[in-house]
Amino acid sequence: MVSPRRALVSVSDKEGLVEFSRGLRALGFELIGSEGTAKTLKGAGLPVMTVADYTGLHEGLGGRVKTLHPKIFAGILAPRGDEKDLADLDAVPIDLVVVNLYPFETTVTKPGVGLEEAIENIDIGGVSLIRAAAKNATRVGVVVRPARYPDVLRALQEHRSIPEKLRNELAMEAFEYTSRYDAAIFNYFAKRQGTVLPPALRLAYDKVADLRYGENPYQKAALYQEPFPFAATATAEKLQGKELSYNNLIDLDAALRLATEFERPAAVVIKHTNPSGVALASTLAEAYSSAHAADPVSAYGGVVGLNRPVDLATAKAMKKDVLDAVIAPEYEAQALDLLKSKKKGTFLILRTRGPFRKDHGIDMVRVLGGVLLQTTDFPTPRPEAFKVVTKVSPNAAQIRDILFGILVSRYVKSNSIVLVKEERTVGVGAGQMSRVDACMLACYKAKAAARGSVAVSDAYFPFRDGVDELAKGGVATVAQPGGSIRDDEVIAAADEHGIGMVFTGIRLFKH
Repeated sequence: MVSPRRALVSVSDKEGLVEFSRGLRALGFELIGSEGTAKTLKGAGLPVMTVADYTGLHEGLGGRVKTLHPKIFAGILAPRGDEKDLADLDAVPIDLVVVNLYPFETTVTKPGVGLEEAIENIDIGGVSLIRAAAKNATRVGVVVRPARYPDVLRALQEHRSIPEKLRNELAMEAFEYTSRYDAAIFNYFAKRQGTVLPPALRLAYDKVADLRYGENPYQKAALYQEPFPFAATATAEKLQGKELSYNNLIDLDAALRLATEFERPAAVVIKHTNPSGVALASTLAEAYSSAHAADPVSAYGGVVGLNRPVDLATAKAMKKDVLDAVIAPEYEAQALDLLKSKKKGTFLILRTRGPFRKDHGIDMVRVLGGVLLQTTDFPTPRPEAFKVVTKVSPNAAQIRDILFGILVSRYVKSNSIVLVKEERTVGVGAGQMSRVDACMLACYKAKAAARGSVAVSDAYFPFRDGVDELAKGGVATVAQPGGSIRDDEVIAAADEHGIGMVFTGIRLFKH
């Protein structure tokens, strides 16, 4: 006599549950269900034995130990052909485990959720069932996601069992599912302790896309996504364009991060992660036109970040320029139609989800053998804290441009010099090995627009040569952190050229 097959079903997410269980019953499966799941199945007219009826242990402690029973785990962990030991335990083999967990991650992201509610949503029995079934994947199938129900039913209908390849895939998914769950719990408690940089790093990112390639065509790359309720590159919706590449996402992220810094309409043009132009204006279209005009040669094939919904005027301004991508919070219908016509439909258009946030959380970079973490919070630049160190003092408009330049400089690779005039970059010297070269490059980029501009340096001037180069370009004011052993020499050079200089006390390195 062939022993009947059995499925243990205990799910928090009941999407597709009834249809899947009905399919299992049609294939001859007996169903054992936890109290809430069994109630749902009985309500749909399906025969099901409750866990309590099977174990003889009726739920106590609010249901906390309903599935934590030897008869349950013996039925899951028993190898094939071990019926005698099962009989000694008055247990039967369980062939399929269908379990998903209390919604801990969803619960702790709700506004105002308390510790008690969070703890109540830490699943114990469900995690144990999943791990037991995945461990015994040579015999038992385990399903943790409703999206897998059709695959399992199809396999059972075609093969009368779950093929080994699918069983192994399901087991891997199960271990990934429980590891993510554990990571979420650890990270929640680490955050509650006020630990900005936790004692251990536990990541739980889902793969959402294979990318066209990495930085170069011979490199493979993929995008993994974390739960992030604010505007983010990884969670942005692609409205049009070719498949994303690694470089696309790196550049789009640089554009989005810088665009979120500003309250007024802002436009950012990025090329190879550095801003070629950034501008503020009373309208988004004006801001974009100014940002692109700051360095139109470098902007060729660049990406654009905007902090306002894209209107028709902005789309028209972008339409005439050669660009690869844009990221923005929204698009008016006519503007979207116009942008979709760029580059014969290959132009990438991304729409962010969620509100903008200036604090971007924790950044990480891998080094060989480890990972570096750092916070992204930034001290608010305050003019009253600036120290004027020269005979010439900056005026109100120049102070405003210094504040703008500081926010831009945060996102320019060091060594960097940012030249600003009327809240618009006019020249950027980025990623240079020496500061004097960054000064020369910024002035070269700006040409005549350097005259009367403000220069923001990401770090102090080690020698006076950088100030001499800025003076050649006609720069009127320099802002730098200060702190060099040659500060007196640098200040004297500024006075010699009639340039104003302020020490901000804020270093802006970006590696």
